[in-house]
Formats: sequence, structure tokens, C-alpha cells
Amino acid sequence: MNQLKTLLRKNFTLHFRTKQFWFNLYIPILSAIISILVAYKDNVTCYFLLLFICLNNNGVLRQSLVLIVREKSDQFKLLQQQMGLSSNAYYASWIITFFVLTICVSLIYLIPFIVFRLNKVGYGYLRIEMLILGQILYCCAIASLALFLSSFSKNYNKASELIGLLNVILTFVVISNFAPYPKLTFLGQLPTLFIPQTAFQMLLLSSNWLTNNDQMFLNPGIYIICLIFQIIGYTLGFMYFDQVLSGSKKLFFLCNYCKQNTQIYTDFEDELNQSPNNQDVEPYQLYRPMLNIQDQQVENQGQPFIQVENMWKKIDNQYILKSLNMEIYQNEIYCLLGPNGAGKSTLMNVLSGLSDRSKGKINILGQSIDNKQFKNQIGICLQKDILYPELNVYEHLKFYGQLRGILDQELQQQINQILEICLLTNESNIYSYQLSGGNKRKLCLAISLIGNSKIVFLDEPSSGMDALTRQQIWDVIKQMRLNRAIIMTTHHMEEADELATRVGILMNGQIVTQGTPDFIKLNFGVGYHLQMDFQDQNQLLLEKPRIQVQLQKIDSYTSVIQCAPTSLKSVLPVNKIHLFHELLNYLEQNSQSKFSLQLNSLEDSYLAIDYQYGTQNIDLDVQRVFQQRPKIDFKAQLIGLIQRKLLVLLSSSDKQMRYVFPLPLIYLAVILGMQHSFLFVFFYLGIKALTSTLYVMIQIEDKDTKIKQYMYASGVQIHTYWLSNVLTDIIPSFIESLFTTILLLIYDVGHFGQHFFAVFFLITIFGVSMSCFANWVSILYKNKQGVYVNSPLLQFFVFFLLFFIIMLFIIQPQSPIGVNMIAMLLMIISPFAACYMGFAMSPILLNLAIFSYFSCILYLIIGGTIYFLILYSIDKNEYKQIQANMDDTDAVIDVQELTKKQGELETVHKLSFQIKSKEIFGLLGPNGAGKSTTFNMISKFDQPTTGQVRIRDIKTNLGLVPQFCPFYPTLTIYQHLIIYGTLKGQENLQEAIEKYLKALDMYEIKNRQVKFLSGGERRKVQLGIALIGGSNRLFMDEPTTGLDPKSRRIIQQILLQSTINNDASVLLTTHSLQEAQSICNKIGIMVNGYMITQGTLNELRAQLGEQARFSVKCNEGRKEQVHQTICLQLSQQFQLQPIFEYRDNYLSYQIPSGYFKLSNLFQYLQVELKQKQLLITDFSIYQPNLESIFAFYASQQIIGVNQNLFINNGDQFNFWNTLRTITAFFCVLW
Repeated sequence: MNQLKTLLRKNFTLHFRTKQFWFNLYIPILSAIISILVAYKDNVTCYFLLLFICLNNNGVLRQSLVLIVREKSDQFKLLQQQMGLSSNAYYASWIITFFVLTICVSLIYLIPFIVFRLNKVGYGYLRIEMLILGQILYCCAIASLALFLSSFSKNYNKASELIGLLNVILTFVVISNFAPYPKLTFLGQLPTLFIPQTAFQMLLLSSNWLTNNDQMFLNPGIYIICLIFQIIGYTLGFMYFDQVLSGSKKLFFLCNYCKQNTQIYTDFEDELNQSPNNQDVEPYQLYRPMLNIQDQQVENQGQPFIQVENMWKKIDNQYILKSLNMEIYQNEIYCLLGPNGAGKSTLMNVLSGLSDRSKGKINILGQSIDNKQFKNQIGICLQKDILYPELNVYEHLKFYGQLRGILDQELQQQINQILEICLLTNESNIYSYQLSGGNKRKLCLAISLIGNSKIVFLDEPSSGMDALTRQQIWDVIKQMRLNRAIIMTTHHMEEADELATRVGILMNGQIVTQGTPDFIKLNFGVGYHLQMDFQDQNQLLLEKPRIQVQLQKIDSYTSVIQCAPTSLKSVLPVNKIHLFHELLNYLEQNSQSKFSLQLNSLEDSYLAIDYQYGTQNIDLDVQRVFQQRPKIDFKAQLIGLIQRKLLVLLSSSDKQMRYVFPLPLIYLAVILGMQHSFLFVFFYLGIKALTSTLYVMIQIEDKDTKIKQYMYASGVQIHTYWLSNVLTDIIPSFIESLFTTILLLIYDVGHFGQHFFAVFFLITIFGVSMSCFANWVSILYKNKQGVYVNSPLLQFFVFFLLFFIIMLFIIQPQSPIGVNMIAMLLMIISPFAACYMGFAMSPILLNLAIFSYFSCILYLIIGGTIYFLILYSIDKNEYKQIQANMDDTDAVIDVQELTKKQGELETVHKLSFQIKSKEIFGLLGPNGAGKSTTFNMISKFDQPTTGQVRIRDIKTNLGLVPQFCPFYPTLTIYQHLIIYGTLKGQENLQEAIEKYLKALDMYEIKNRQVKFLSGGERRKVQLGIALIGGSNRLFMDEPTTGLDPKSRRIIQQILLQSTINNDASVLLTTHSLQEAQSICNKIGIMVNGYMITQGTLNELRAQLGEQARFSVKCNEGRKEQVHQTICLQLSQQFQLQPIFEYRDNYLSYQIPSGYFKLSNLFQYLQVELKQKQLLITDFSIYQPNLESIFAFYASQQIIGVNQNLFINNGDQFNFWNTLRTITAFFCVLW
């Protein structure tokens, strides 16, 4: 019962905080107004009441259907089930929600219906109690039908559109009892058994409403029984098929309801023995372990929390996971590492119960995973942020806590503690959609902690967080570890090195080795890394040959490489450590570089494993094919955009079905038109209104996923974009008009068959005009959910029905010229009105030139042209070109006094910087500092409040890698690169694509659809789209997020090559300080919207003073002794200053420059502490790196910066809630 209350509270909150819910109230209000208008006109038009009394709750039905399907498609339901959600509570909550909301909205229609005595129109009289009873039963029945249909839907927009259309179509089924003449037949009454609209309408008619002919109807009690039967049947069907189609139950599970589940997962070897001739089973020897290295033996830690034996996972006839064996114990953090696509997320989903294994055994907390007894004991933080945009941070935690049955007092304590741990106290009342990417991850992590979970699954928990926040999250995870087992994945090797008790490296679906980070580094160590940073490239080139000579003295195979524009790097072998002193002494006396020496990291060991056992289909000779300038050509862009839309349509069965779906309905309209041609026209135009989203579905997807903005920013012209959409829509309009006209001719409907070509041309022009009109209507809504839910209803009720009724009332043969001009204006505004008159449905008006056939064609063309120009004008104003006059500067990108205000909060304050040719500018800052906002303004995704951005050759040379993915899920990698390469005028397009795909090891998967790519693979495709065509103004917002170390280094190398070979200028925002330090010429650090500092790495170091640092890793239990020893022996010589160290068993110190010789310090740490006293295991000596510089400035970030946002949003929320409450009150009262 507690879960049911929690779910009901959540469901109603989601509804009431959605603007569409309040907007949908216009449907019952408008239906009531139209009902009043038509009820007393005559005894024929009053029959329209049968239509409106059924459709008044259409809007709320669609909105509710969107929310329930969204919970399934976006994995809300699955996550909640894994955290203890009861199926009974889930189904009961949604059934009650649908019933209550549908009934309440219908009351808005019933009140004026009763007040204006519409129950007495026509020839009969309808008792009010029968009306109310019937309305309640009908609302429950239609809600049950909507729930039933939701079981078969995965796309909430498609489901919403389907129920809206069916609701209208099924409303007209009752006509079968009256056409061609009134009669009582079995076939006519049969729909009352399973169609709520028909049963309700027949109930009203049989109760002496509108007609007094009792012989045409059965007893009203029979129709009441039919409605009750539908409520029960559809509700049970919803519960049954939702479980079966989701895979949680078998098809005939009810037959075994009282039996225990007997499903057994056997070992894979047993299956091979049982079915030796089964060709589907792949030989075990093909998947033998890839390494000969033994896994590190784990000391006996008792019963494992998770035990996996010979587990396999098969997807689409391919084994993703192969013969996995692992054990994870209490108080352990087990970290999975591996390249993109290795199967890490799949393994996490299987272990957490979100996905089923194919073969093998898995025990969770000592029980088989099939028992599902562990749900209340696990917490999950998935790679995707699964958050309700309608709930704030506190409400999310409260909801999941109540879902787990935690008592209020204890829950409040847990929430306060978790908010403090996850640093979300100041954001507790901020809605999830308003949070930054890093804070969203914090919230997901906080949700996984609710209920004191014993096992926690973290899929890249610190993804998208800045370095300081990541360290804070590490502290959180360390605290979580006590009495828990934590399984996590990450691409940050330093994160795994710091947090993991053990590491498992997964490649090609197998764990190739596992052990502690030290075990991995010991077995795959590559030596010490010596990095030398110079003031400029000239100094680097001068000293490089001399340094190479010194390195040869250590080992003839030791080389030096340029790892950054002003940096050299070399790897020194461990077995030559006794020679390091001489090298360091030489650098101190003869080099002007600042150098550091560090032992190999876990990332180096991982790369060594990947190099030996991973895929090596790499070709870095890619930049050569991008050495050109983009060519923007109208014809090429138009062809590319048309090709794009056709490929999207042909690759998506869902979109194809949307185009095909109206055809059988049009056939039904033609059949009805055999009785009267008016019925065909009315039904046809109604169908076109309710299916109008097929004209906008790709454009809405472009807008919602920001593909349109991305295209505009990349050089696509606005008029070319809209023209390509209109031209493409001619094809389906042509097919539909041919189909409709042939049917009209075959069935000899009215006068249409005699004017075949005229009707064909009218429908074709109507379709093209509808394309522009529907796109204009779609811009009235901010998101695609609003378009799919409300746009068809707005077009049906307002631009079709309302305009239709107005035309009937005002147009007469003797109407004055003013009235006729109004009619002409209506036909220009509404293509439905023009098409209706074009069908010559009022022959008496044909003598008037204003209503002639060709006049109506002209109105459709004029209206379509006006809407096209409106679309063009709106986009042109929204996406203004950035000023490109650069005569007064040699910079390629010039940002001047850029300011952005969001409400009263200034998120970016007078930001200024320049980027020159062959320069990579790294923009750093903590979460919420304003980096992404700045990126969006510079990239034309957003407009600044004040200031300007100047970019040289902006119309042709821009290449973008935003945080969002500008992809169509059903298109392949290759198709995306072909489309964008065509738009940018890439020469030798096929060769360029093949070179790039080989460079990123993606050539073998070039024909894979984007929806099946991992997050890292998508980033690679994005970078290819940015580079293709030779773009050399590159704006990249965290381009390597989600990439494995090897891919990250390849992309960094490509960017460096682009600056050298293609004169590229790069703006790079990143949370990877190592990445910024490696490839950026200049670095800017933002804090609270201000550019606190900018310059080269050496210039930033100078701001902190000349100093050096060293870190040591202590042997277990010797940390205090090491600290005392170092302080005793070094503090007097070097003016030693301890600095904060967040890593366990590590100590770090700072020494002012000039007080020591680095070579002597190296000798002391290596010989005295490591070899003689055995106090430390390894050490690092380095100049102040970017991490320490960033930490110094980022600490100034004001934690309370979001309080203004909270206050403003709180006021705005209260205002709108008050306004909505008053509006709803007056609607009900009226």
C-alpha cells in the first residue's frame, strides 16, 4: 500500500507539472463550446454531440500514455523494479491514474453540457444520472483501452499519436448502425463489445437521447455490461501483455501461476555435451583465455557477494560476453576496464538483473540471480541519467526511498546524509533538467545509495565531472565501500588506480586478467616517464637532439617524442634506474626545460595490454585526406539534405508505418463516401489533421536532437534546409493522392471520379501546403512531446472543425464582400478549409470566383508559401550569423566581452579571448562554471546577451563536436559521414571516410546503425563529422568523454596533426586535465562565469610561483613513519611544505625552486627510502602540473552559485502553480 501511495503521488506530480496537461484542458472546453453551437442549429447537426462527448478526454489520454510508455522506453520501470518495485503496485497506480484523470477532465465538458441542457436536444431526453454513469464507465473503458495499447508500444510519441487517431476513428463506428438506413443488426451491435465509443454512444441513444426510436437499440443495461466487460478485459490484457512483451514473464505464465519457476541455467560445457550436433553452439575452444598470465589469487574473504561461473551473453546471434568467471567480496571495489564495445555495460546489466544471461551461473548474496531476492539489496547508477525532468533532487531521493519502504524519519536522515555526501545540498530543490551534467551524475549516484544497498553498480559514475568534483565523488565511493561490494566501470585510469581493490580488464568479451592495480602495473610495467616542458617550440627543437644523445647513454632503444607543441616525452626502462641520476643532473645544468619523472601509471599498463591483445587495425594517415577547404554549394547541399531525409525514411520502419498508416483509413473514408460524398471529405480531412505529424517527424527530431542547429552551424543554409523538406514531402503526397484518386474512381464516390486529374492535383498541392502548415504549427511547441500530443488535436479541433463550422455559418451565396474576404482569409490560414472548398462540396458557391477550384488551389499555394517564409524567418532570426569581419586582428577566433544571462543569473560574464591559427585553446573549469554555455554561444547554438564572437570564414570552415550527438539512430556510421561529407563538399569522399574509419578502428563496423554504438564509438563518429570536408575551425565540447585510453590518444594525435597540416584553430572544453596539458597551446580557466586566468602552461605555473613537487606511495602501515622520516631529513634542507593528498597511502610535498637539485632528490627517494629502508614502493617528481593549478583556481568556485537559480525557479514555480490552479478552478466552475 505504501508503494501504491508513492507511485500515485509520483504519477499525479508528473502530470500536473507538465505544461501539456494544462494545455490539454482546452479540448473539453472547446468541445463544450462547439457542442453548444451545433446542438441548437438543427436536428441534424445535433448528432455531432455524439462525437464531442467521446473526444473531450482525448488530450489527457494521450498525455498519460506518453508518461507510461516513457517509463518503459527510458528504463525508469526497469530501474525501479531492480530497486524493489512491486508489479502489483505499479499496475494499480497507473490504472487509478488513468481512471481518475480521464473522469475529472470529462467533468469539465459535462458541467456546461448539463447547464445548457444539451441532454434535452433532438427528439428525446437523457436522464442526468444515466449520462453521468455512462460517462464514468466510458472514461474507465477508454482508459483501459489506452493502457492495453501501451503494452505494445516502445515509442511514446507513436503511442500517443495512435491512441489519438483511434479515439477519433472509433467514434464514427456507430455510423454502421445508421447507414445506409437505420437498422438493428448483429454486425451493427458487435462493435459495442470491444469499442468503448460505440458502447457509450449506443447507451446514450438507447436512453432516448437525440432520437426516440427504441426499436433500433438494445436495452441500456446491455451496453452498461459491455462497458464493464471492456474495463475488465482491457485492464487484464494490459497487465498480461505488459509482462509478456517486456520479457519478465513467459507467454503462458498464467498456466503455471501456482507452480515454482523451473527454469535452469546449465553450464555451457554441459550444453555442449547434451547437444553435440547443435550448429548454433559455438566451440568453447574459440573463446579460451587470451592471456597466459595467471589472475592474482584473492585471499579468503568469506562468502562472495557476487559469484560468476562460466557466464555467456548472446545478442543478435553474437556472443558479447564469453566464459566469464569472477568473484566479488564485501568491502571490495571491483573496477571493469576495457575498450569501447568490449561488453562492460552489458556485463553490468547482466549482474544487476537488467538483462538476462544466455548461459552460466550467477549467485548474488549467496542466492541464484533467478530468485530475484536481492532487489532491495542493490543500488544502480547507469551510464545514462535516468531522471524525471518534472521532479527535483530531493523528490527523486524521497521517491526512491519510499519505494524501498523506508520510514519517514529514517528516510529524511538518509536523504540529508546523502545530499551532504554527494554535495547536492544547495541543489536539493532544483529540477533535474536544470542540473549540469556533473550534478545529474551526482544525483544518479545518490539514488543508488538510498536504502543502504549492499551491492552497488556504478557505470562510469564520474563521467562529465571536473577534476575536483571527481575527487569528491571518489571520497563518496570510498565511504560507500564499507560493508558493501561495489562494481564500477570507468575510462579514467587514475580513477581505477585510486579506487579499485581489484581491476578486471575486459577485451573482446573476455576478462583477460584481473588483480590489484599494483599487480597489473607490475606485470605490464613499461618504466619511468620523463616529460620535459619548454617555453616555446624553438627551444624544444634546439634541445631535442642533445637530449636524444643523453637518452642513448641510458639505453640505445630509448627515444624521445614530441607529445605536445612544447613538450617532449621519453620512457626510461626500470632496469636502468641507476643511470637516471646522470641524466637528471644533465637536464638541471644544461637544459632550460621544466621536467618531471613518474613511474608508469595504470593507463600505461592498460595500453600495453591493449597493444598486445586488442585490435590493431589502426591507420593514422588520415589527416592528409582532410587537407582542403569546405565547399558550400547550394545544389550539393540540397541533394545531400534530400538524400538525408530519404535515407532516414527508408531506414526506419517506424517512420514508414506512419506514412502507410493513413492509407487504410483513407480507404475507410472512401467506403463511407459511397453513402454521401460529404462523409468522405469530412473523414479524409480529419484523418489528415490527426496524422499531420508525419510531415514534421523528421524536422521535430532535427530540432529536439539539435541536428538542425548543428547543420546550420556547420554551413547548411536555412532556405536550403526547408526547401529540401518540402521537396521531399512531394513524393509521399504524390503517392497518397494517386492512391486516393484511384479509390474514388473505382468506388464512384460522388462527382470525384469524373474529375480524376483535378482531384489528384488538389490532393497533391494540399499535401505540400500541409507540409509547410504542419511545420509552422510544430514551432508553437518547445519539445517533440508537445508536438506529438497537442499538434494533431489543435489542427483537428481548431483549424479543421472550428474553421469548418465557421465556414458553414458565414458562407452564403448572398454574403457581403466583407464576409467573403473573411472566408478567403480562413482558406489561406487553414489548408483544410481551402481543400474542403476545392472538393466543390458547396456547388451553389461555385459560381463565385472566390470559391472556384483554381482559387482554392491558389489559396493552398499562397498559404504554403507564407508558412514557408515564416519558417525561414524564424530560423534566420534565431540562428543569426556571427560577425566575420576580422581585418583588425590576426586571430582566427575572437571572443569579445561575451555575457550570458539566464533570468536574473549571469552565467557568463564579459568573457574575452583569442585563438590563432595552429593553436589549441583549452577551456577548463569546474561543473557550472559556464564552459558549455560559452561553447554554445561561440558555436551558434545559443545567442549571447551582450558581446560578440568573430570567426574567420565561419560559413564554410566550422567543425563542431558538441556534447549532444547529431545522429539519426537508424542510419549507419558510413551514411552519416556520407551525408555530412556531401554537405561540406568533401573531395574524394569515399577515400576520406575509409581513411578516418581505419584510423579509429571502426572500418569493420562502418555499416552498424548508430543506435547500436557505445558512447565512445559515437564520439569518434562525431569527430569524423567535424573534420570531414577539411574544417579547420574546430569547436569541441569534451570530445574524448567516454573514450577508452587508446582511442583518446589517437584522437589527440589527430587534433595535433590537424593544427600542423591544416592550420586548424581548436577550442577545446574538457574535464581531463591530462588531455589539456598534453595538447593545448593555451589554457583558460573559468570560475563562476569569469575567465580567472589564461595563458600557456608555463605562464600559469609562473602565477603560482617557481616550485616543484614530489609524491611517494608508502608501504602499507608505514605512512606516518615515511612522513616523519622525510620531514626530519629534508625539511631543513629544502623548506619542505606538505600539501593535501586525497589518495590513500600517498604523501605529497612542495619545494620552492632554487632550494634543491632534482637529481639529488631522486637519489634520496630511490636509494634511501625505496631500496634501503623499504618505506615506499614508488615515487614521482614533477613541476606544478595543470591539476594543481586547476585546483588552486577552481577552489574559488562558489558552491552557492545555484542558490539564485533555486530562488528564481522557486518563485516562478509557485507563480505558475497558482495560475494553473486558478485556471483549473474556473474551468471546472464554468
